[in-house]
Amino acid sequence: MFHLDHLCLAVPELNDGVRRVEEETGLAHYYGGVIGDAIANTIFPLGEDVYLEVEAVTDSASVRDAGAAWFDRAVADGDRWMFWSLRADTLEELEAVAQRLGGEVVRAPGRVQPDGTQRIITTAPGPGRALDMCWRRGLPNWFYREDPASNPDRGATEHGDRGAAVTRLEIGADVAELREHIGAETFDHLPLEVVSGRPGVHAVTVRTASGREATLRRSPADL
Repeated sequence: MFHLDHLCLAVPELNDGVRRVEEETGLAHYYGGVIGDAIANTIFPLGEDVYLEVEAVTDSASVRDAGAAWFDRAVADGDRWMFWSLRADTLEELEAVAQRLGGEVVRAPGRVQPDGTQRIITTAPGPGRALDMCWRRGLPNWFYREDPASNPDRGATEHGDRGAAVTRLEIGADVAELREHIGAETFDHLPLEVVSGRPGVHAVTVRTASGREATLRRSPADL
């Protein structure tokens, strides 16, 4: 069985996007750092080692490379969900996923944190394959974290209501394909609600540390 790992929400401008999420949900957050040369993110812990990353092309990005330009197009009409991901407990499980999907396990540089240290991500079926094999169909890709203590959900926040657990995740996908993709046990365990419409995340509902529920609803990006 696999676990929900994180969701990615793309926004046109990071500070404004974070403010909207905070105002709508009241969820606590912290600045995550930068990914590559042009993407910055803020992390909202959702509880149980699940987190939301809000991402945007940075104001300081002087050159819109192909990746940044693609990102800009995705958010041309406002905030958009980009993808969702699962987490494997072991590297062997991740390798089995990659083999089953015809992809590969990739270790690649992740975000550079505010203190200057860089995370390394381990993912399948590989960054170049996830878009076509998973995200465009509303299906998740997978991550593995060798050190659970490094999970971004465990990062320190300064204010707001910290997420305690995801209680509902609305996904646009073919039910049979999604069930086969993630396995019946994982499908039955996760708080999934498969909905009609464009493939991808449609909404997430979170129970907070104070006991209330907060829902964030956006449209999926046209990937």
